[in-house]
Amino acid sequence: MGRFSTDTVGMTEGIGVAVLVGLTLLVTAIVGLNVLVIGEDDGGGPQANFSYDYISDNSVLIVTHERGDEFEAGNVEFEGPDTRVTWAEVAGQEPAAAVGPGDIVQLSSGSAYGQRVSGQDTIRIYHNASGNRTQLDQWNGTN
Repeated sequence: MGRFSTDTVGMTEGIGVAVLVGLTLLVTAIVGLNVLVIGEDDGGGPQANFSYDYISDNSVLIVTHERGDEFEAGNVEFEGPDTRVTWAEVAGQEPAAAVGPGDIVQLSSGSAYGQRVSGQDTIRIYHNASGNRTQLDQWNGTN
């Protein structure tokens, strides 16, 4: 007594091998799915950097697209106190026109922005396409 028969030992080893093969297949499937799902990610959405030149004597903010993604002018929005306007409107461009690094617009009462820009204002820049609105950048005034 206390000893296993050779039939029982062989069956136990077979079950162990089957469990290990099953676990290996499961882990391989999980890793494969993660690679496929993560591999399709585009990096988190649109991105851009802007520079700002504020001219306090005229209450004008000049916005320059410095680097990042290129956008359609109708999809880039400026939002300030009591106003929202697209890059296309401010620049006098077609909504489908490309906005990329080096492009410049002026926010002022004399542009489609329609109001003076105060040094205490906060101006947010959004990319708004197909109902997905993503903040690209923000100017926090001269404070």
